[in-house]
Amino acid sequence: MTSLKMIYDKYQYDSLMDSNYNATIMKYSIPLFGLSLITIPFTSCTSEQEKTVQAATDNYVRFVDSVVNLNTDSAQANWNRIDKDFEKKSTQLNIEIDKLEENHDFDAKIDSATVKYEAFKISIILQKLKLQIKKKK
Repeated sequence: MTSLKMIYDKYQYDSLMDSNYNATIMKYSIPLFGLSLITIPFTSCTSEQEKTVQAATDNYVRFVDSVVNLNTDSAQANWNRIDKDFEKKSTQLNIEIDKLEENHDFDAKIDSATVKYEAFKISIILQKLKLQIKKKK
């Protein structure tokens, strides 16, 4: 009988401890839930800015890739328009990146695309110079 009484008392004690434990969890989880509701809008604003910068970066990289893949004759004929479009896209990208605090994730893509464009620009300028020299001879 004593062992049954001990088991019953132990069960009552465990039940009491579980209810105190649950009450403690609830006491702290409600303020944490409220705090998380407050911080979500700030976090989502940052992700919206990152999405905007990501879209601008992708647009910039696609533009550079399309320019670099052009036929050199076509690129020479339309170079002034291409260069103006590049400057416009570069300016738009820089404006979006300036709004973002941490832009290290996008730097590599942007730098790679810029190097491609500058190399292509130099090759087009050299070809134009060669054509002008041939015309003068």
